[in-house]
Amino acid sequence: MRIVALSSVLLLCACGDFGVFTPDPDYCGQNDGDAYCGRVAPDKPYCIVGMQPCLDAAGIDVGDPYGCVAAMPAPECRSECGLDGGGECADTSETMSGSGSTGEDTEDPATSTTVEPETDTEDPSTTTGPACSENIPCLDPELPFCIDGECSTCDVSVDPTPDEACASLKVGLPLCVGTECVQCSAEDASACEGSTPLCDAENNTCVGCSFHEECQDLGLHACNIATGACFSADAAAVTTVNGATDGAIATAVANVADGAEHTIVLTGGGGNNAIVVDGGKTIAIVSLTTTVHSVRGNDGSPVITLTGAGTTAYLHRLRVEDTDDAGIAVASGATLYADSTQVVGNDGGGIELAAGTSGFLRNCMVGVGLNEVAAVLVSGGTLEALYTSILGGAFDSYGLRCTSGSATVRNSIVTTRGDNDALACPGASVSNSTVENTGMTSWFADYNGGDAHLEAAGQTVFADEATWEDGDPPFDFDGDARPNTDGASDYAGADTVP
Repeated sequence: MRIVALSSVLLLCACGDFGVFTPDPDYCGQNDGDAYCGRVAPDKPYCIVGMQPCLDAAGIDVGDPYGCVAAMPAPECRSECGLDGGGECADTSETMSGSGSTGEDTEDPATSTTVEPETDTEDPSTTTGPACSENIPCLDPELPFCIDGECSTCDVSVDPTPDEACASLKVGLPLCVGTECVQCSAEDASACEGSTPLCDAENNTCVGCSFHEECQDLGLHACNIATGACFSADAAAVTTVNGATDGAIATAVANVADGAEHTIVLTGGGGNNAIVVDGGKTIAIVSLTTTVHSVRGNDGSPVITLTGAGTTAYLHRLRVEDTDDAGIAVASGATLYADSTQVVGNDGGGIELAAGTSGFLRNCMVGVGLNEVAAVLVSGGTLEALYTSILGGAFDSYGLRCTSGSATVRNSIVTTRGDNDALACPGASVSNSTVENTGMTSWFADYNGGDAHLEAAGQTVFADEATWEDGDPPFDFDGDARPNTDGASDYAGADTVP
């Protein structure tokens, strides 16, 4: 309610005797006008005269103590210099103390003249603007620095350096690139951290990670794709495991505290494991090289089981194989992210998503060789498969089967050699993919073994079936480059041809 009282004071000054009120010391008109607004409300850099018609025109909230607005008011409503005055700010330095007004109104705001700062119209590429001084800051966000008496861009600064000038002006914009203060550049991403650890050098902004390789390029290990942050590389948050030792991976996962985030870095493979990720843990099991490490199962249980709400597993460059159960079973609200991972040779099926679970597959190969099972079974969960090859087996086998739940399949291959449909998933969203009910072993390096690398025949069948979109994997299962041009044609499935 402070503006109500102040507007009455200014009406008194400008229009007659309406009574006596105490001016509000926080009001911009009682200070140094636009400059005051620039300090207390940077997003509202203009001071408005406290007359009711001006307040109404600007839509000022009566609870606003400052009287600052985002858009420049009409000349008769602008209090550019405070003290209830108009322009000519250069003459106000002796009278503006920043603490209030003299209480005398020497000019009718309705007839005051605003003097706009002069700009250089001869050279449109200039990086300097209006004159400035200490008590009249630069309010134009494109010319924020007062350098040698002129509002300028960061590149004009000499002492401090352009980067130092940016760092002192705005937290989080520490670099001067061209004429602008920005978050980061291709050379310097030191300001990028937390959930935005990477620099989008094209836009000079910090962004989240989407692929494990992006974090590994920073010397870290894995990407928490759900949050955009890289997993911590602190010693307490990382366990290095030789996967050739039976049970070593399962033991390392079991030793992680419930609810914790942890990375298991594999240096070898081939050992037998029955891995259970539960307790709301967020676990990344990754290879730091292009080597795909084998994780073999113990008969009678899935190789990897995820269970419990909040439980999440990130798999990168694994080959999950050789159990008489499913390769990966996701249950009770858990979430699976698998990248460049093979799930093959498991007698009970490849990947199962139970009710309330989610599975995200990118650049994956999922195969099955036996009867009456599916390479991927969705029974109440949600599947998103991108650039993934799903190979159903013989006889009554399926490629992708849904008994309930939903599936989105893009840029992928779904096929089977059996009598059932390759894709038996009512309501599935399938785009830019190949669904083939008569899978040919000649298309792939080893169909029965789940190796979906393309042979010469497959290169012909699956060429130009996919369409690469911004945000898609920039590489395939092996790390070979994809088109990386929005709308470009590409090979469907996990393998592209270099």
